[in-house]
Amino acid sequence: MFKSRSTERHPFSSLLLLLLLVFTCAIVFTIIAFVAGILIYGFQPIIRMSEGDSSNVEMLRLLQIVSSFGMFVVAAFIFAKIQSNDWLKYLNLKKFNLILAILTLLIILSLSPFLEFINELNKNMVLPKFLNEIEAWMKLKEAQMAEMTKQLLVMKSVPVLLINLLMLAIIPAVGEELIFRACLQKLFGRWIGNYHLAIWITAIIFSAIHFQFYGFLPRMLLGALFGYLLVWSGSLWLPILAHFMNNGVAVVTAYVFQQQGKPLDLMYESDPASQPVFIASIAALAVLLWYFYNYTLKLKEINTELSDGSRLG
Repeated sequence: MFKSRSTERHPFSSLLLLLLLVFTCAIVFTIIAFVAGILIYGFQPIIRMSEGDSSNVEMLRLLQIVSSFGMFVVAAFIFAKIQSNDWLKYLNLKKFNLILAILTLLIILSLSPFLEFINELNKNMVLPKFLNEIEAWMKLKEAQMAEMTKQLLVMKSVPVLLINLLMLAIIPAVGEELIFRACLQKLFGRWIGNYHLAIWITAIIFSAIHFQFYGFLPRMLLGALFGYLLVWSGSLWLPILAHFMNNGVAVVTAYVFQQQGKPLDLMYESDPASQPVFIASIAALAVLLWYFYNYTLKLKEINTELSDGSRLG
């Protein structure tokens, strides 16, 4: 069913292969995590987790780190090696530009007030009455995910902060960008033939799989931004950097709050920017995105000229 290289294989076949690898790696690495958990913590935490008790945060962290690493990072690397002889190029990991990296960080900073505004709109959404059951389910999932996140964000020492940065910032930034932007977005782009549609479809799927519907819109917009950063620059390191900064700031903020004796619930309280700050941030975001895009065009022109010159030489 699957031929040897992506240029010979229909994108739908490649998509099936990617999903197969993701699910297989998720199962294998979850089993590995459970075995490691039994060896480290014994059988009791596993039994309690099977009964719905998630109080063993160390076990939760182990499962999250190992299963996420396998499901996203390992699956993406295997998929890329099957798809291409040059798997690093396939995953867009060969390019890195310092100026674009700095611009990426500035874009994420300027985006924050706008995302906070969108997040507030999303949290206050109300579905029609005939969708009451769906709305109740969405709220239940949101509450469950929020409770688990609070448990994982309890940090009383620097080592736990570093573990959480690995679990909630580094692995998601690397792994999710490998799967969603480097693999899935690329497949949709080949299949549909329109990179804008590919970016937004991938962003919608990226947001939906988190099962946090009252944060769906800001996460979707972030996913779209990550997609454009990749398409414009040709480097996956930039969406990885943006993703890491977005998640890492939240983890560090939670740690600082706890060191100051503040409850984690304060993190979830909305703090909308004033109108002048909001307008300034939108203007800054527009300028930064415009400069980022035009700078990548100049880089492509330079690379084309160098390539033409080397062929002539």
